[in-house]
Amino acid sequence: MSMPKVLEPGESYAGRAPGVVPVNLTLDRDAYELLRAQAPAKKAYGRFISRLIYEYHARREERQRLREHMQTVLMPGE
Repeated sequence: MSMPKVLEPGESYAGRAPGVVPVNLTLDRDAYELLRAQAPAKKAYGRFISRLIYEYHARREERQRLREHMQTVLMPGE
């Protein structure tokens, strides 16, 4: 049996698109059932979770922008 190949920094995994990183996750059973309902194909799990992360990040940025805007409107002298 051969040893697994050690990848150089920045080198992509065989058969994977550049920029894709494999990650092992542990999910609650209920969360897994929801994932299966939203992304029935196993190959779609990563894409679906990636989209959720991007959407969550965008919403947090928007909330922060709105908070800052509200502070300038409600307390203009500070």
